[in-house]
Amino acid sequence: MFSIRRMIFFIRQYQKQLQKKWKSLPLLLLFPILIISLCFFVLVSLFIPDEEQPIHVGLVDLDQSDETTMLVGVIDDASLLGSYIHINNYSEQEAIRALEDGIASAYITFPENFTSDLYTGKSVEVPIVGNPDKPVESYIIKELIDSMTRYIASAQANILTIDHYASQLPIADDERQEMLLQQFNEFMLFTLSKDKVIKEEEIMNKTTSAPVQYYSLSGWFILSTIWILCIYILLGKTEGTSMWNRMRLYGVTILQRIISRILISMFYGFILAMLGFLLFVTIMDIEFYLIDYGRISLLISLFFLIFLLGLSLMDIVINSNKFSLLIQITYTGIVLFMSGAVIPSLYFPESVKVVLPYLFSTETFHWLIEVAMEGRLYVDYSSLFISFAISLVVLIVISMWKERGQS
Repeated sequence: MFSIRRMIFFIRQYQKQLQKKWKSLPLLLLFPILIISLCFFVLVSLFIPDEEQPIHVGLVDLDQSDETTMLVGVIDDASLLGSYIHINNYSEQEAIRALEDGIASAYITFPENFTSDLYTGKSVEVPIVGNPDKPVESYIIKELIDSMTRYIASAQANILTIDHYASQLPIADDERQEMLLQQFNEFMLFTLSKDKVIKEEEIMNKTTSAPVQYYSLSGWFILSTIWILCIYILLGKTEGTSMWNRMRLYGVTILQRIISRILISMFYGFILAMLGFLLFVTIMDIEFYLIDYGRISLLISLFFLIFLLGLSLMDIVINSNKFSLLIQITYTGIVLFMSGAVIPSLYFPESVKVVLPYLFSTETFHWLIEVAMEGRLYVDYSSLFISFAISLVVLIVISMWKERGQS
């Protein structure tokens, strides 16, 4: 099944086959560079982040009580809502004008008798007027106010409880109102100081934090994959059926030819890929050590081997050369798309993200980012080795089945 002498013979034959087509090789290798460069230039320009634009919210106090005046002042002066939401105190006319001019995304109103209703147990509403031109920002403000109203409901329950028991004691009304105001202040300060009203979570998205590096790396990854596909296709079937039958009489197997074709494609594809990666590291001015190049080399080698084994399986199973080529190109497109190199996997639906860790292209590109951009000193190759072993076993079984079918 494995004859080193025959495999070396076919490797030499494939080498000669490439040398005969040397005139078309430069164009074949340069054309994908031009196409990918144009595509990623557009993508990088789209994902370069603009300056952060905070959401501006107006706050209108129609109650004008001591409690709401203090609350408006605290919210207006302090950064209690994070750096992404700015709340400013407006009159009702100023808030309407700010909304019409597009300055504010929404405005909140403390209605008349807000405090008295809060103290007496009546239903308290906080109206929100959103900007129809900014629906997303308006929805964020609505969610914020929903959180605040839950706090207000809790405060109202505490105030009513204290007021109920205080009214049964021989306490003057002024003293009781002062007690309720103190309770309102304590609860407000406790609510605002206990935790942020908005929980901020920073998600590292390399497409926006470092778009040039990300898309340069993904461009290299896509380009290397296309290069090795082109080399593999160039080494396609050249002999006829009669010649292949004669070769089989001398003990030549499909597996021997396939492995020889994979090895020669792997050799030239790996050289081109590492030259491209060296250029990427130099241009991006990334500090890279020899051990890092070793990690990248092993990652890209495993990816190429699994990818080529998949292409070879299609060659074995599909007899039509044209249909096989169509399936191989489709397979390449799916592999690259699911890797996250074209569209970052961060934007994939949650149902798709569940299967991503089991895909060899996604795992390869993930670890390439970790090593090349994050400076990771460790790479988990286990899933890639498992994928390679499974692909190799499947290739051997399918090729043996094909041999028996032909005999």
